[in-house]
Amino acid sequence: MRINAKNIYFILVEPQTPGNIGATARALKTMGFHNLVLVNPCDYDTPEARWMAHASEDILENTVVSDSLQKAVADMNFVAAATQRERGFHLPYFTPKTLSDKIIPISMENKVALVFGREQSGLSNDELGHCDVITTIPANTRHPSLNLSQAVMVYCYELFQAAYRELNEYHWKLATHQDLESLYIHMQNSLRRIGFVPIDSWENFTMRFSRLLGRARAEVRDIRVWHKIFKSFDDYIDQLEKKSGTSRHK
Repeated sequence: MRINAKNIYFILVEPQTPGNIGATARALKTMGFHNLVLVNPCDYDTPEARWMAHASEDILENTVVSDSLQKAVADMNFVAAATQRERGFHLPYFTPKTLSDKIIPISMENKVALVFGREQSGLSNDELGHCDVITTIPANTRHPSLNLSQAVMVYCYELFQAAYRELNEYHWKLATHQDLESLYIHMQNSLRRIGFVPIDSWENFTMRFSRLLGRARAEVRDIRVWHKIFKSFDDYIDQLEKKSGTSRHK
């Protein structure tokens, strides 16, 4: 599943430090997002903000500034409020992961906003009234409050994971039984040539080797590696036989 990053907006309400704004810009760009909206921000045209942004200055330069959350979300189709405080609102609740799974498909054709409150006091009840759902980062502490930019990064990461989970999953190309049988024959032939003798029998030795590959879920490329190893035995023995004047067929 892919993501339409152009339709996802991160809104900071009255951020108080330029460092947090810069770090937020860096978090967005690191995870492939671009839309940063600030509601009544502090002065962020500062060296601190640029230092914290670090290679994400373009996010700062294209930041949209609004004088109220109501105006900032006016053209949004879905708005999620990030808050750590318990509220009396009966809005749907999501963790960052469950929220990401929900908004990824919505964002394909609709604008989605994630709203983050002030560093000290978060969002007001009036501001929550402009949101559709509430989301909280579960934390194992009595005062589960992350730094503003850290909280943004958690959501950026979960969105990225949700969007690219299928693409990031490894797809095994397992070896067939025929591939394995061919390897076992090559193994026996090569080991016999160097004088290797199993403790009990070739049948049991091959069985133990097959169990090893079975536990490893051997792929086609793994089989190729083993063939290459055994071929190096063959090539070396061929050289020795050539020098000594003997033949591998004798």
